Amino acid sequence: MNNKRLAAIDIGSNSVRLLITDVIDYKGSPFFKKDIFIRIPLKLGEDTFTNGCIGDVKLDKLSTLLNSFKGIISINDIDDWQVCATSAIREASNATEVVDSVFSKTGIEIDVINTVEEARFIIINSVEQNMDDDRAYLFTDVGGGSTDLILFYRKKEIAAESFHIGTLRLLDVSDGKEQGEWLRMKNWIYRYCREFTKISLIGSGGNINKIDSLLRRCGRIRREELVSFARTLKGMTIEERVIKYNMNTNRANVILPAISIYLKIMKMARALTVETPIIGVSDGIIKDLYRRKAEKLFEF
Repeated sequence: MNNKRLAAIDIGSNSVRLLITDVIDYKGSPFFKKDIFIRIPLKLGEDTFTNGCIGDVKLDKLSTLLNSFKGIISINDIDDWQVCATSAIREASNATEVVDSVFSKTGIEIDVINTVEEARFIIINSVEQNMDDDRAYLFTDVGGGSTDLILFYRKKEIAAESFHIGTLRLLDVSDGKEQGEWLRMKNWIYRYCREFTKISLIGSGGNINKIDSLLRRCGRIRREELVSFARTLKGMTIEERVIKYNMNTNRANVILPAISIYLKIMKMARALTVETPIIGVSDGIIKDLYRRKAEKLFEF
């Protein structure tokens, strides 16, 4: 298969991301080289998780942003691209209206993926090739509106589940609904993880990647390091976090809830480390696009 230039747009609860990747055919195998990555904190989840639907203001901003991304894609000679949306649109009562409105204003079709598909886009990154056979791995994707868990052992998927626990939801805990989800997560982890003596978390998403970068851990963060960093952040204002750690305001606002989620999952699973291979839904979309194009190439 010839070299390809592919793009993915991931519409999340907290941010909308554009990823452009060059896929190079090297000795018969694809090599994925990220070229452009743009992240805009639109915070669609603020509407969905508070009001149950996406309001007109956010909807207009989403259409404007996607038109901008479409322009970037058009000048970058992209061979193929796909737009996917996760929990913020998936759980909105007006999801169909949002998709239809965006299409009428931009000509862009949004694929609203379910939790199983979302998990598949994480799995498809093939990180399991580097797993040790004597250790279980709990993939943990923490988003603004949901946390997806996928348990692997000996390079095989044991179980997968999605929970309505996310960084934006934790910023608004007035209704207490998250307690039921925490209990459901605890029971799920106990059911599937209790037999394993060695468990490592594999984290994906912007927050854990940023934490790894700030702590300069190069792919593996110990639990005590997360505890210490959380303690430091709690003693700082949002503005102080932005200035000291050179993070944007949105990241400074949600990074503590993200750490809290990771620490609770690590405690439930008795995991001492979280590994950060820098993966996400947009990476999976790119690889899935490439796989589907390769399959079509060999169809008769």
